[in-house]
Amino acid sequence: MTDPLDRLLSEPMLRPPDDFTERVMQRVRALPAPAPSRRRAGWLAWIALAGGALLGTAQLAGFMFGIWTASTAG
Repeated sequence: MTDPLDRLLSEPMLRPPDDFTERVMQRVRALPAPAPSRRRAGWLAWIALAGGALLGTAQLAGFMFGIWTASTAG
């Protein structure tokens, strides 16, 4: 007894019809576009802005600490 999956894998691959791509793309274009969620996008933008500001402040604090350390070492 042979496994049906092994038998299918040993056969040559199937070829799709010539117009397969065009038919699929026509169906995709016919689908309604999803409506963007402004409320969620707004929150994500504010979270990204706050995260960027936090990281920028941390980088600035580290830079200022380095300058302070170098200037007081002398």
